[in-house]
Amino acid sequence: MRLFTLTLSLLVFLGLPACKRIESKLDRLARAAGITQAPAESAPKATEQPLTPEQVAMEKRLQDNSVYEVPKEEDITPKSEAFELNKSAVVSILGYHDFRDRGGSPMIIAAGKFRDQMKAIKESGIPVIPLSDVLAWRKGLKNIPEESIVITMDDGWQGVYTYAYPVLKEYGFPFTVYVYKKYVNIGGRSLSWSQIKEMMQNGCEIGSHSVSHESFRAKKGRSDAEHAQWVLAELKDSKDFIEKNLGVPCTSFAYPFGVFDDALAETGLQVGYETLVTVNSQKVNWDTPLSKMGRFIIHGESDTNFKLATSFRGRGDVTSNHFLKADAKDEAGRKLLEMSPAPNEVITERRPTIRVNLQHVGTVEADSVRLRVSGLGSVSAQYDPTTMQVTYQLPYRLRREDCSVTLSFKRAAGQPDEVVTWRFKVNLEASYLPQS
Repeated sequence: MRLFTLTLSLLVFLGLPACKRIESKLDRLARAAGITQAPAESAPKATEQPLTPEQVAMEKRLQDNSVYEVPKEEDITPKSEAFELNKSAVVSILGYHDFRDRGGSPMIIAAGKFRDQMKAIKESGIPVIPLSDVLAWRKGLKNIPEESIVITMDDGWQGVYTYAYPVLKEYGFPFTVYVYKKYVNIGGRSLSWSQIKEMMQNGCEIGSHSVSHESFRAKKGRSDAEHAQWVLAELKDSKDFIEKNLGVPCTSFAYPFGVFDDALAETGLQVGYETLVTVNSQKVNWDTPLSKMGRFIIHGESDTNFKLATSFRGRGDVTSNHFLKADAKDEAGRKLLEMSPAPNEVITERRPTIRVNLQHVGTVEADSVRLRVSGLGSVSAQYDPTTMQVTYQLPYRLRREDCSVTLSFKRAAGQPDEVVTWRFKVNLEASYLPQS
């Protein structure tokens, strides 16, 4: 072993020339012993013929390494612009409680009245979205419509399943029900687990409304430390209860009686809720704290909050305007409105001109024509009374895939606004492809 190590060290020390001499000596000894044979003399090389000009050019191309390089995906795939989040969106959250055949009290809505309200929202074209979409928007994961509505219901009354759920299912409206632990699946007028699970299969999300539905302000003889522990249990135990029984994350909380303060809101976030809703009649925007999201509580004996909730950016509410469908027709079967881009059309032009032809509408008050475009708000559209054409050229290229447009006008002074909303999409990738 020592001899081998010494020999190896000598090889390293002597370097490559010494290695070559030893290799040559070993080769001579092997040939003398008949182990190997001397290599045969190589045949004289044939004289190569001179290359033709075409062969010279081919040789040069073959020596170019770029011929064999595989183009990178980033070199052949057009780069799209970064996703742009729409921070100008506004959300109105409606808050309901119980439903009966006949209403009339603040917390009980008559079934017929609720249907009328949902019908008005449907005809208005204002989208109803799930609360989870609002959270995803605030996380920067997706865009939501420029104006939208969220429907919520507190307590978990049987009337939700009996009266409200069939209407919401019919219109395809998602909704959130906030239940509290002590009033779930206990019989009487409480929702059962089977009813809750059925509604979850049809657009319902479940949030927590605490354990006992007691006001967080009422200490009831508890010390400050005891009250803090009680509050924590109300928040956490109700969340765990829902998640255990339904097998889904419970990420939203509704303050009982709308009572909360900054400390409670912070505790709710620490427990794991991502949205906490109040009873403050305020719409939700990009700057609204997720732990203080306002709601409009809809009363059975008054339409005031419903009108406030469904009125966006100074326009009338859904009950005071006349909403037109984008494909509405007159008595002769002609389309009342011709829009370009057309409803649901997918375009490649990222700076389109929006046009609306009102010739089949009849009379129009020129000063009443208003146009709104998502991301821009109210815009200065041109209306030509002679041609009855509304025209607006977008000032810059659209960077979002979905674009909504709302046009309003009056047929005559003193009449309600006629409102139509439609959407079109922009194929953002197509604008990067080579044009033929």
